[in-house]
Amino acid sequence: MKSSLEISRRKRMIRLLPVLFFLYIVTFLDRVNISYAIDAGMFQYLGVSKNEVGIIASFASSLFFVGYFIPQIFSNLGINKYGIRKIFTIVFTAWGIITILTGFVTSVIQVEVLRFLLGVAEAPFYAGVIFYLSLWFLKSEKATANSFFNSAIPISGIFGGLIAGAIFSVYGNYPGWRYLFIYEGILALIGAMISYFMLTDFPKDAKWLTYDEKVALEEAMKEESVNKVKMKWTSALKYRDVILLAIVYFLGVTSLYGYSIWLPTIISSISNVNASLASFLSIVPYVIASISLILIARYSDLHGNHKFVTFIVFLIAGIGLALSALTQSIFVISFILFSIAAIGIFSFLSPFWAVPQKFLHADAAAASIGFINAVGNLGGIAGPIIVGYLQTLTGSFIPGVYSMAAFAFFAGIVMLLVKKE
Repeated sequence: MKSSLEISRRKRMIRLLPVLFFLYIVTFLDRVNISYAIDAGMFQYLGVSKNEVGIIASFASSLFFVGYFIPQIFSNLGINKYGIRKIFTIVFTAWGIITILTGFVTSVIQVEVLRFLLGVAEAPFYAGVIFYLSLWFLKSEKATANSFFNSAIPISGIFGGLIAGAIFSVYGNYPGWRYLFIYEGILALIGAMISYFMLTDFPKDAKWLTYDEKVALEEAMKEESVNKVKMKWTSALKYRDVILLAIVYFLGVTSLYGYSIWLPTIISSISNVNASLASFLSIVPYVIASISLILIARYSDLHGNHKFVTFIVFLIAGIGLALSALTQSIFVISFILFSIAAIGIFSFLSPFWAVPQKFLHADAAAASIGFINAVGNLGGIAGPIIVGYLQTLTGSFIPGVYSMAAFAFFAGIVMLLVKKE
C-alpha cells in the first residue's frame, strides 16, 4: 500500500507541473520570438542596414536581461510572503501587453524600450518557479520536477519554430514578424488567467491534498531542512558556493542565449535557406534537447550526482559547438553537431538547479536562487551581443560559435569547484 507521501507526490506532479510547463513555454516564446523576427528582417524594416543588424539586433534583444536583472533578487521574497498566484497573474498580464505592443513598433528605440520592460515584467518568473518547486518537492524529486519544468525551454523552441514558420509562410516575412509578437502576447494573457485559477501558493493551502498527505509532506520537508544551511538571506549572497553557482549559471546562460537568439539566423547563414525554412529547421535541436533534458535529469536524480552530471553536459555542449564550427563547410555534418550541442546547452538546467536546492534553507534559498538567476542571466546580455559583435566584426557566425563553446567548457570547470552536493 502506498504511503501518504507517495500518493501526494503523484498529485503534486500532476497538479502543478503541467501548469508550470505551459507557463514556461509561453515565457520562453515571448523571450526568443525576436530571434525569428531578426531572421525575417525585422530590423531592416525598421531602417537598420544589413551590416549593422548583427550588433543592433543583439543589443536590442539583450536589453531584456538588463531589465530582468535586479527585480528577481527580491521577487522570491515577495513570492514567499504573498504567494505565487498574485505575482504571476500581474507579471503575465504585463508582459502579454508588452509583447503585443512590440508587434506595432515603428523604430528601433521602441523595440529597445519594450525589450527592457519585458525583462522587468518577466523577472519574477524563473527564479520564482525554482523556489516554488523547493516548497513542494523533496530532494529526491527536485531534479525530475525541475526537468519537467525546464523541458519547456526546448519544447517551446519546437513550438516557436512551428509558429514562426507557419506565420511567415502565411503572411511572409512582413507583416509576419508583427503577427508573431501579437499572437504570442495573447498567449501570455491566457497565462495570467491560468496562473490565478490553477496554481496553489503553499502546500497548506492545497484543497486537493488530504490532511494526512499534507502532514506527511510537511514532516518530510522538516526532516530535510535539518541538514540545510541556515543563514540570513543577506549572508547567503556571500556564501562561496552560491557565488560559484552564479558564475556557472552566467557562463551557461551566455552559451544558451548566444545559441537560441541567433539559432535561426545561424542556420540561414550556413545553409542559405529562407526565414520560414530556417524556423522549421531550428526545431531539430530543440527536439533533441527536449528528450535529453528529461533523461539526464532522471539519471541525476536516481544517482544523486547532480554536480558531476552538470559538468558532463557542459562538456557535451562545448565539444558539439567546437566541432560544428570546424565542419561548417559541410552543412549536414555541421548542423548535426550543432544540434547535438543542444543536449548540453539546455540539459544542464535541471541537475544544476538541484544543487542549491539541496543545501539552502527558507529565505536563504529564496534570495540565493534569485541571486544566482539574476547574475546568471546577465549571460543573456553577454551571449547575443558577443555573437552579434563577432559576426559584425568578421562577417561570419563561426567565431561566435567558438565563443559559445568556450563558455560551456569554462562553466563545466567552475562547476567542479562547488563543494556542496
